[in-house]
Amino acid sequence: MNLLNGELSLSFGMDSLCRYLRRYVGQDVTFRTRSGDIIEGRLRRVTHDGIVSILESAMVSPFMEEQVTVIRCEDIESFSFNLPGV
Repeated sequence: MNLLNGELSLSFGMDSLCRYLRRYVGQDVTFRTRSGDIIEGRLRRVTHDGIVSILESAMVSPFMEEQVTVIRCEDIESFSFNLPGV
């Protein structure tokens, strides 16, 4: 969080994980949240105010349609991705 003109800003500014994550927009990623949940899907967007949206794939069993999950960058503990061409 940044202090701007005496007001608190939620811009990720110095949050290196969030800045690094922006490199992987459009790729399949796996997130581990601070609460221990696992979220897998295609990274859609990382906003300047630290909001991350992930397109989770449809599943056959148990049936689950595609859905978009939105999470705050600060709630992400870690993420992983596949290396291109591997």
